Amino acid sequence: MKLEYLADGAPECPLIRLYEFDQVQARKLREVIGAMIAGERQAAALHHEQWVEPLGGCSLILRAGSRNNGVRRAKDLRFEWVLNVDGWSNVEGLIEPFSESETAGFQWLNDGAIAVLISRDGHW
Repeated sequence: MKLEYLADGAPECPLIRLYEFDQVQARKLREVIGAMIAGERQAAALHHEQWVEPLGGCSLILRAGSRNNGVRRAKDLRFEWVLNVDGWSNVEGLIEPFSESETAGFQWLNDGAIAVLISRDGHW
């Protein structure tokens, strides 16, 4: 799974894009999020996961919070995505089709100042 920040180039930018992944990697992403929903993890550095390939120095920390704050830039290409349990449950559900089959297409996981996109082939 590639992790990339796109600052511009499309009307939807800026956005963080997760793409070029298989069912197994989508399942692993759901497992990380599931652990946060269950309270087993408070944060996950997605860019440090073995199955994630960060591009251009992009880093993304998923964090459990008390509110849905969305994605914020911490510094340069370092980002933090903070959602509450309900927010992470919603994201986990949006990822499910990608983990259950080789579904093509894309899904917006977060809208806001910096959007998050999951796309099998990187297009939307």
